[in-house]
Amino acid sequence: MRKVMIMDTSILCVWLGVPGMATCGPDQDKWNKPRVDNKINAEIDARSTLVLPLATLIETGNHIAQAKHSRREKGEALGELLRLSADEQTP
Repeated sequence: MRKVMIMDTSILCVWLGVPGMATCGPDQDKWNKPRVDNKINAEIDARSTLVLPLATLIETGNHIAQAKHSRREKGEALGELLRLSADEQTP
């Protein structure tokens, strides 16, 4: 049986490097990009299934749209995740 990892908006925004979303989590357990990258890569290596809920995708898109810079780059990165998901490929 494969492990399933459901990604929330905060983690996805940190992973994509959305401006203004550099960290997430409580003060005593902050998640930054290197920590998120390590966790996601470990789950990919373990052949876990990564799930991107529709609400997470919409909310992440909204955060990208509100960013003062890098909107195109981050939007394209989100689009690539969607393409890979649609093709049932690992991001």
